[in-house]
Amino acid sequence: MIRSIITAVFLSIIIIQQAVAQHPDKLKSGDLFPEIKGELLSSKAITLPDHCKGKVSVLIIAFKRGTQNQIDTWTQPLMKEFSICSDFRFIEVPMISNFYSWLSHYIDNGMRGGIAEPMHKNVMTYYGPLNSYYNYFDVQDKKLCYLFLLDKEGRIQFLTKGEAKPGDLSVLLQKIKILLQ
Repeated sequence: MIRSIITAVFLSIIIIQQAVAQHPDKLKSGDLFPEIKGELLSSKAITLPDHCKGKVSVLIIAFKRGTQNQIDTWTQPLMKEFSICSDFRFIEVPMISNFYSWLSHYIDNGMRGGIAEPMHKNVMTYYGPLNSYYNYFDVQDKKLCYLFLLDKEGRIQFLTKGEAKPGDLSVLLQKIKILLQ
């Protein structure tokens, strides 16, 4: 009887550990941003968050093409406030399934044609598996954009999703100013 109980407890611990390993924690403030490899529209291959080290950075992740209006509610105030600041960087990251990787040249060229050339350094396309990022970013709705403020070491200092709301935008701008000091 005791042996059965010990065996059941032991097996339960193993099952719980495997379940936790398969479902990574959702990202939260203070976490290091996960690695994402891609290419800027300026044709430079980069890895996030390494590309952001030494800069206060805003990353805006999108899983659907229709999120651009949401993204613009963040990027327009950010560019107005920080565009001349050399210690600030923002990058939009369209997350595209590896199913479309064979079309990446055409997709990227289409984006290049629709985005002003000076902004090409601010858009990185990712082609690959998406499931782990859905978990990390706690994606409940793929029609929303996901925003992350990173400090100069690549740690998340603020995160939100969807279009900019006045309160969230105010908090973001204030946090950026503090991190830039």
